[in-house]
Amino acid sequence: MNLFVSGPLMFRDLIKAVAGKTFPAQSGLLRGYAQFKLKDEGQSAMIPFPDRVVDGVVYFDVDKESLIRLDAFQGKRFEREEVSVEAENGEWLDASAYCLKLSRKGLLSGDEWDEDEYRETDLKKVLKSWNK
Repeated sequence: MNLFVSGPLMFRDLIKAVAGKTFPAQSGLLRGYAQFKLKDEGQSAMIPFPDRVVDGVVYFDVDKESLIRLDAFQGKRFEREEVSVEAENGEWLDASAYCLKLSRKGLLSGDEWDEDEYRETDLKKVLKSWNK
C-alpha cells in the first residue's frame, strides 16, 4: 500500500522508530487539503480544504504490520482516507493518508504546522519515546 504522510511522519527516523522499518519514498503533493498544528502539541493534522496543497512524502509498499503501528501512533483522532497524490515525477498515485476526523476539528490550532519548528522542539522527544 502507498501511504502519503505529512507532518512528523515525513521524518525518516520517526517512520523507522514507529513502523520498525523504512520504505522507498518520494515527495508528493496532496491537493485540496491543508495541514495545521493541533492545539497544545507539535503534532499536525490534515483536513480537506479547497484550494490548498499539502507537501509530504509517499511511502511505497507499506505492509499491514507497519500500518497497525502507524495507526497506533496517529491515534483515534485520525482516520486513513484514500487520496490521489501528485508525485514529484508528475505521476498521480493512489494512497492512503491520515486525516483528522472532522468531528475532532476543534483540536486544530489554526496555525500551520512548521517542519523546522517541529524538528527543533519535538522530534528528539518523540523519537526517544518510540526508541525504548
